[in-house]
Amino acid sequence: MPNNPKASKREATREKVIRAAIDCIYRDGFHAAHTNRIAEEAGVSWGVLQYHFGDKDGLLQAVIDYIFDDFSMTLEGTKLEGKELQPRVRQLIDVIWKLVSKKEYRVSIAILRNAGKDDTSTINGQKQLARWARRTSQLWHELFEDEIQEPLQSDIARHLLFATLRGMVDEINPRNVKTKKAIKLECDALSEAITYLLMRN
Repeated sequence: MPNNPKASKREATREKVIRAAIDCIYRDGFHAAHTNRIAEEAGVSWGVLQYHFGDKDGLLQAVIDYIFDDFSMTLEGTKLEGKELQPRVRQLIDVIWKLVSKKEYRVSIAILRNAGKDDTSTINGQKQLARWARRTSQLWHELFEDEIQEPLQSDIARHLLFATLRGMVDEINPRNVKTKKAIKLECDALSEAITYLLMRN
């Protein structure tokens, strides 16, 4: 069946606007990233943006979905090599560190922290976070299903891994630049802690 050129063009335009929104929010901050500025950055009119997303909430929801899909697909495609648990945990830490270090992740957090505070907003930040938590939990269990002996400890290990890496990313700013060596040592220590929790009876 031949490709639909109109659908392809529509998807290309949507992605261009979403990428422009990510760039604007990352560069200028959530509150300064107005829809007119985003439209200008994408090289489209406000009418085009409205046609594809309806309003700013519609665009922000599309941005969240875009980032969530990328995050999920990366984890879904992750294959942990080897039989020893700690090296496999360390591989996963590297994958997640790359994901949470990306500007897209920072933008998603900015949206979830700021959108939905207005009573007229249709974005529910807690609902979005719960969706991410469910998906990462499912993927975690798929990656370590043969290693999980105590479900509670596994849940604690998963929470510790994600929370620690998010915290490490939040610490990175122009006045507090960590060296690669420091990050590696922190990730090594984290992998030891996660392995301990997963292996403990």
